[in-house]
Amino acid sequence: MRILSFLALFLCCLACQTDPATTPPPVSDELKAALAAFQIADGFQIELVAAEPLLGDPVAMEIDEDGRMYVAEMSGYPLDLSKKGCIKILTDTTGDGYPDKATIFADSLLLPTGVMRWREGIIVTDPPNVYYLADTNGDNKADVRKVLLTGFALSNPQHNLNNPMFGLDNWIYLAHQWAFTPTVCKEFSDEGSEIRFPDQPSAARLGKNADDRNVRFKPDSYEMEALASETQFGQAFDAWGRHFLTENANHIYQEVLEARYLQNNPNLLVPNAAESISDHETNCEVYPITEKPDHQLLTDVGVITSACGITYYLGGAFPAAFNSNTTFVAEPSHNLVHVDRISEKGAAFNASRILVEKEFLASKDAWFRPVNFYIGPDGALYVVDYYRQIIEHPEWMSEEVNKSGALYNGTDKGRIYRITPKKGLPMNWLNKLQLSKKSDEELVSLLANDNIWYRRTAQRLLFQRKTKAIDALKKLASISSKSEGRVHALWLLEGLGQSGKAELEANLAHPEAGLRENALKILEKHPDWANELASKITALQKDPSPRVRFQLLNTLGVLKTLPAGETAKINILERDIDDQWVQMALIAGSAGRESELLTLAENKFGQQLTEKQAVFISILATTIANAGEQNALAKLWEGHNNAVQAALFKGLSQLWDYQGVPNWVKESQKLKLLTNMKAETPAALRRAALELIQVCGVPESVRNRMSSEALLALRNPKANADYRADAIALQALIHPDIQRQELMKLVIGTEPLPLRQAALAGLSKCSGIGAADFVTNNWTKLDSTLRDQAIGLLMATPQNCQGLLTAIAAQKINRDAISWPRMVRLMNNDDEKVRNQARKVLAGNGLAREAVYASYQTALHQQGNASKGKMIYQRACQICHTLKGQGVAFGPDLGSVRNRRAESILQEIIIPNHSIADKYELWQVALKGGKNAQGIVTSKTSTTVSLKTLSGQTQTYSRNEIVSMEQAANSAMPEGLEAGITVSEMADLLAYIKGEK
Repeated sequence: MRILSFLALFLCCLACQTDPATTPPPVSDELKAALAAFQIADGFQIELVAAEPLLGDPVAMEIDEDGRMYVAEMSGYPLDLSKKGCIKILTDTTGDGYPDKATIFADSLLLPTGVMRWREGIIVTDPPNVYYLADTNGDNKADVRKVLLTGFALSNPQHNLNNPMFGLDNWIYLAHQWAFTPTVCKEFSDEGSEIRFPDQPSAARLGKNADDRNVRFKPDSYEMEALASETQFGQAFDAWGRHFLTENANHIYQEVLEARYLQNNPNLLVPNAAESISDHETNCEVYPITEKPDHQLLTDVGVITSACGITYYLGGAFPAAFNSNTTFVAEPSHNLVHVDRISEKGAAFNASRILVEKEFLASKDAWFRPVNFYIGPDGALYVVDYYRQIIEHPEWMSEEVNKSGALYNGTDKGRIYRITPKKGLPMNWLNKLQLSKKSDEELVSLLANDNIWYRRTAQRLLFQRKTKAIDALKKLASISSKSEGRVHALWLLEGLGQSGKAELEANLAHPEAGLRENALKILEKHPDWANELASKITALQKDPSPRVRFQLLNTLGVLKTLPAGETAKINILERDIDDQWVQMALIAGSAGRESELLTLAENKFGQQLTEKQAVFISILATTIANAGEQNALAKLWEGHNNAVQAALFKGLSQLWDYQGVPNWVKESQKLKLLTNMKAETPAALRRAALELIQVCGVPESVRNRMSSEALLALRNPKANADYRADAIALQALIHPDIQRQELMKLVIGTEPLPLRQAALAGLSKCSGIGAADFVTNNWTKLDSTLRDQAIGLLMATPQNCQGLLTAIAAQKINRDAISWPRMVRLMNNDDEKVRNQARKVLAGNGLAREAVYASYQTALHQQGNASKGKMIYQRACQICHTLKGQGVAFGPDLGSVRNRRAESILQEIIIPNHSIADKYELWQVALKGGKNAQGIVTSKTSTTVSLKTLSGQTQTYSRNEIVSMEQAANSAMPEGLEAGITVSEMADLLAYIKGEK
């Protein structure tokens, strides 16, 4: 009987994959036109599966083990909270394989964003909740509705919780990110609360809105964890469990360093756990064919701007060029589907275009809105088409459109297509699969199927059944020729508590790198076996795959006592030092052993450090210092070669500059630092020591002596210029006024530039306003290379700021000398007098923003000169924006707006608070010790928050150091920046931004 059952299963799978292609039923003329509007890559075809009136506003779909097709409909987008959302089951009543009947499985949902089969029902994400819905009487209507999780933010629906997925490791993954609360509708301002299991108060909990990160959970055991990164709408895994994410303009990025590894060392300040992997960049160009595009006022035309639904194709049925290592991303704003090829690039991956200047799928129909995908049991790629006139959120549209009534045009429509190879694939699975009736042994064989749908479904069923087919699983995990089957079997065994050392050992030596990675991950949970296999584990330090070597570092961070583990770590570091993720993984896995790691690294690196090696040593110093253990700190202070010592000092000064100097640093430590302030000390070491002295201070007992020595060095024209510059900086910490006159002479003299820069910096430390007056009165004598630094001096105090603004008003100093970030600081200054004076002087004529906008309207009708516009951009914009690879990446890349209408770009320049681009909000951060920081949040991990400052630099803060975070009410770009740009120059600038010839 068992032989017969396997034969039946084989024939069933063969029928699903090799039957002749089926013919879709006839459709209306409107739907024929929609199909005719598509252009698809060579070798493929697209056909309609379902459409209105069966569907309306579909956003996600699921096919269960018996071929039932569930569709989530979000009719309330963007602003309707009247609970119109629902889940439908689509069925075939005619026997042609295509759905012709829709049954509402569950209604009264708010804004459902995802659906996944689970046990006898489905899991639905519908912020703020995650529901379990089930039908217990067979009428295709849910009579069980249970809240599994709650507390997620209810904000802009584009940013809400979505797309649950059953992972390779038996966890359920939830795509999720930070709350974005729109100004147009306060009902969407719920930023969330603690994430919790409402029926189990004592179970695992996460912070408010899961600290704005992705979440994974296990409903049966009430386990839950926040991941290291976040994603917008959609997530994907490759065959080996690597996690790929997407967000608007950043169409593909990867979580590289997992939260569980980061949490091993909370003292490591990691700026980001994810990496953008597109080699054609964020805001990449797309190639739409839309005939009558209906782009809204703030749509970034011609570039990816609404990426969602990322899917890693694992269906096993596509032509070779697309059948593996391929991702698809929906771009609804441009009515297309983008495709990339994924290749290995160190610990991370690289995504590159497969097609040249064309997209995988594009439509001439402006209402085609692909938002999600699904890999079906037939291996086809199903495309979920929201089919709306408008997809943009009202936050980014004109008031005219918002009030037009067009927001919900098309809410009664929606389509699901399937993409197959040109020869077609059979559509014979709907309500016909019956995997629920298969034996456990039959399901085990499906774990090796070419199609991820069968593999994932079989694993889920076996996991939920708590299968007893352990022998079959062990055989599959050990000797199967199908690598994908092995990895599913390994994780299923682990999830059932039935892992075996023999199976893990066999896969440590498997030719497939993904299997070696996963065997290492599972061995982390079995330290006794790991010790027995230590030599085979550590041998992977020489593995040809950088991904395996990277995973070994992470695993050794968990298996801390593995023999020869520390040597293996340092050998991997030496080989892969240029990979930032290797550096981070090594330190993350060395909590409590950082000092030993430092010794090993110093011995390995030798007397001279490469730039990457120096960065590693500095990060190591920061991590040790952040832990605050005195004996470890003391070892950082001395006893190292010059290059390592300089890198250690740099790491300490970077940390303590914002965190404050610990009480451990006494006079004796400061005196040791000062021994480096000698002419014979190597310049790099002396400068690093000086930076740390500037943070720690000079002891009172030696101030006079050090001041005298510094003054002698300054006055010695034969001394090395760098040494004299360092002496000036040291004197500025002790008696800055004593060198005032000599510094003034140097500033406007002809000494080497580093010396004049040091002199100007020294002047900024002098008391009173004399230094500021000197700079103002000698502005025309200042070398152009010093003027930006001089503005810093003139902004050092509120009194100096007022003098600067007075000089600008009197035209002693040109307004253009003030960079954009400094204008922001002046116009948003804490001192009310400075703030008001700055807005009066820098913002021009004081007209209301709308009036100023109107006064520049004529620029829209002038023929701008792009060459001249480039000079305007360099003068006024590139200090905080990038365009064509030039500038500082603080604000959005202006290349992303080049295809907007000119009036939209002009409005953003004149009225910056009109709309603030996602993730470019300005944040005020209060730190322990009374310090504050300001900038744009670039990333959040389980242990850190990273801010990009107005200078374009990124500073990473430990979550433990943050007292509060508050979003500023206004844009980081202050009003009035156009005051230095004439109407004709504005026309030139618009021409340059838009790329006109």
